[in-house]
Amino acid sequence: MGQKKKTGEKQPKETDKIKKKLERVATLKRRIDNLIERLEYLESTMGSASTPNLTGLPGGGDGTSKTEREVAKKLELETQLRDLIDDEGETRRELERMIGLMKKPDEQTIIEMRYFDEASWWTICAVLYGKEDDYETNSQRYLKRAFKIHGSALQTLAKIEKENY
Repeated sequence: MGQKKKTGEKQPKETDKIKKKLERVATLKRRIDNLIERLEYLESTMGSASTPNLTGLPGGGDGTSKTEREVAKKLELETQLRDLIDDEGETRRELERMIGLMKKPDEQTIIEMRYFDEASWWTICAVLYGKEDDYETNSQRYLKRAFKIHGSALQTLAKIEKENY
């Protein structure tokens, strides 16, 4: 027998999977940027004098020097960074291949700008429709059109993924 939908339970959309994959690129880019910042900070503080122990009590360290720990941490972060860059590149290339199979250039542009360039909806709208004579007076209508094309683009990508991957 059919299962009843629980109240408040959201049914998955056919576009959820592709949208998560697109959002993953932005998440990975953000993580990569943050890791680069951490590495730069670590490099800027490496070798700096540590605070002296004024209590006279033993430090109880693990037998490694501060420099050794910093170098080990730097190498660990660099490995993480390389792995993230590889993952982001692989995910992006897969998505770019799918986007290349889309037939409508406006759909391609919206997906690329929104998920790869992290552009705002208004920026995307201006790129697509800013040269229209009535853009200034009807910008809200053009924004709604961009949203509609975005939805259509997600459906197209979901279909491409289902058929080709």
